[in-house]
Amino acid sequence: MGHKKKTTIKDIANVLGITPSAVSKALNNHPRISKQTKEAVIQVAANLNYQPNHLASALRKGKSKFGWCNYT
Repeated sequence: MGHKKKTTIKDIANVLGITPSAVSKALNNHPRISKQTKEAVIQVAANLNYQPNHLASALRKGKSKFGWCNYT
């Protein structure tokens, strides 16, 4: 069985011809993103079965509840 690649914000951005930052803002309902763009992002995200990676998001924001162990 093959391992399917998860859809990313970059994938959605490429389909729509917008930046990954704009996709992220649209998914997070940022006020500076137009309603039309938000709707397009949500539609493409649904079509591509986009699932947010909560661990990656938490790590970028520095809010992870997970600890890291480094064994040498």
